[in-house]
Amino acid sequence: MLEGEVVLVTNEGEQTLKAGMCAGYAAGSKNGHHFINRSQKPATYLEMGTNVPGDTAFYPDDDLRLMETEDEGMVYAHKDGRRY
Repeated sequence: MLEGEVVLVTNEGEQTLKAGMCAGYAAGSKNGHHFINRSQKPATYLEMGTNVPGDTAFYPDDDLRLMETEDEGMVYAHKDGRRY
C-alpha cells in the first residue's frame, strides 16, 4: 500500500492493509482475493504479477475465470470453461 487503506478479502477472511503494508501469494495458489476501499479517501497501491504461459485466474465468488488458450490467448470464461 502506498497511500490510504483497503480491506483485503481472501478465502480466510478480511484484513486491513495500510500504507507501508503488503500481501503476497505463492504461485499456483487458488486463494481468491480482492481489495475493497471502505474509506472515504482514495487509496493507492502497487500490484505486481507475472504472465506465465498457462496461467489462470479464478474468481471464487463469481462464475468467472481468466484462462489462456492456444488459439485465442487470454480469455474470460465461466467456471466450466464456456466463454463469455
